[in-house]
Amino acid sequence: MTTIELIFTVIGVVIAAVAGAFGIGHSKGKAKAEQAASERETKAAIDSQQAASQRQDEARKGASDVQDAVTRMSDRDVDDELLRDWTRKDSGS
Repeated sequence: MTTIELIFTVIGVVIAAVAGAFGIGHSKGKAKAEQAASERETKAAIDSQQAASQRQDEARKGASDVQDAVTRMSDRDVDDELLRDWTRKDSGS
């Protein structure tokens, strides 16, 4: 009986060691995957913020260019352009 008990004990220890190694490997792999996902999310957030900032800069520049153009125009030219572009057109009814 002692030989059988010894064999079962050795098998139990081997199974426990394999299960422990699997658990440790799994937790390390999960931690690496979570870190990689976090890095991707951070990079995506930074890229998104940079794109939004670039769009805001372009909008500011466009508004500044329009303001400069209007400033250089005479009052009459501004009035004519507003009348031409911003008045309602008859649709023929």
